[in-house]
Amino acid sequence: MNSQGFAHPDAARSRLRDLVAAIEGEMARLPEPIQTADGKAAPSGLHASWARLVDQLALGPEPEVRECPVCKHIGMRAATVCGYCWTTLTPAT
Repeated sequence: MNSQGFAHPDAARSRLRDLVAAIEGEMARLPEPIQTADGKAAPSGLHASWARLVDQLALGPEPEVRECPVCKHIGMRAATVCGYCWTTLTPAT
C-alpha cells in the first residue's frame, strides 16, 4: 500500500452509504408492502427496484480503520502490524 492508496475510507462511498440509509428511512414510512396469500410480504415495485439498486451498489459496511501511533498512517482496525512503518500494533478494543 502506498500513502495515497488508503488514506481514509472512501468519502464518496461513505456519502452513498449515508444517502442509502436516509432513503431507506423515508421508504420505511411508505405503506407496507402487499401481503401475499401465504403471509409473506410482496415488495412494491418501488421497494423491489430499490432493493435491486442497493444490491448493485454493493457498498458493504464502512471499513473500520485506525491510526498508527508511530507514523500516523491510517490502516485497518484489525491490523496487528502497521503496513507503512511495520510497528507492531496492540489489538484494537
